[in-house]
Amino acid sequence: MLALKYTRLSSIAIIVLKKKITFEKNTIETMKKLSIGILFLLFSINYQVFAQISGQANFNRIAFYNVENFFDIYPDTVLGYNQFTPNGDHHWNKNRYATKKNHIYKVIAALGGWQGVSIMGFAEIENRSILEDLTQKTPLKKEHYKIVHFESHDHRGIDVGLIYRPDRFKVLHAHKIPVIDSNDTNFHTRDILYVKGLLQGDTLNIFVNHWPSRYGGLMRTIPKRKLAAHVLKKIIDSVFHQNKMANILVMGDFNDRPDDESIQILERGASPFRLYPLTYKTLFNLSQGSLKHKTEWAVFDQILVSDALKRGRQKLQISNNSFIIFDAAFLLEKDEKYQGMTTDRTYKGFTYHGGFSDHLPVYVDIVKSISR
Repeated sequence: MLALKYTRLSSIAIIVLKKKITFEKNTIETMKKLSIGILFLLFSINYQVFAQISGQANFNRIAFYNVENFFDIYPDTVLGYNQFTPNGDHHWNKNRYATKKNHIYKVIAALGGWQGVSIMGFAEIENRSILEDLTQKTPLKKEHYKIVHFESHDHRGIDVGLIYRPDRFKVLHAHKIPVIDSNDTNFHTRDILYVKGLLQGDTLNIFVNHWPSRYGGLMRTIPKRKLAAHVLKKIIDSVFHQNKMANILVMGDFNDRPDDESIQILERGASPFRLYPLTYKTLFNLSQGSLKHKTEWAVFDQILVSDALKRGRQKLQISNNSFIIFDAAFLLEKDEKYQGMTTDRTYKGFTYHGGFSDHLPVYVDIVKSISR
């Protein structure tokens, strides 16, 4: 009876929220007045009840977020890329940095619900100190997040990184995987981050990616993303060689769509020696992808998994064989130029906009396999 009561409460709350959002789609400033706390509460109740009914109350949420140029304010004496400093082109300062840090904290809090986020990968962070400030100088401090980060040779100095709760995930090994073009010594991009650890008593292999962008033209940059795909594929094949039933989760901003050739490279091979794409769902139906360029939404931020993780052949399994695009109203705004909705960005060109990011975060829930 108690579960039924909360189920009705949750359903009514979500219906009311969706109707309110639909009714106010064209009044984005009013939508933003929906507090993050309310979103957090409604989403948490809904998921908790679902988890209890399905017998999957013990789950771990794993997320990824391209946070759009999360730099500190200090000059980079190594690379010389200093646009995000007080004297740089973007006039980046302490107040803007603090706003950015708090924005990201709020996203993690809202996305995590009651359980919180167990593991979260990031793209476009400048260094380790960024993640230290995020996890130690916000209310996230009480969760005691640990950090995995390595400096890369990206020409702007942005890296990928990962935070995790040590009470849920135990890191066994981590290293960076450079993406090197032997025919182009001037090519520098983000490394791929590999983290191997124990989640709910079973080994989980995580790869965090931020593949080369489309800047400079789509056709000219396709080979760079295919290069990153082949580098990743080689490492994944080595993991499968050691254990064909390996739990593998690949997440990141791939700067390509699910049906592009670079992603297809990861899906090649006979079962179980391949990766499987997860279908995506938007949580609030306010977007049609994880980022928007002019009139077009795209899903560049994706999650792929191994057969063992998809089908629950070991102790772990992806819930509902899908990943969620977290398109909460406070991350979006009215698109004044191209109509509809768009992401609430930190910058529009060189103009400070004060928003969250040009990407939406994505996540999956991993539960105990029902077959075990």
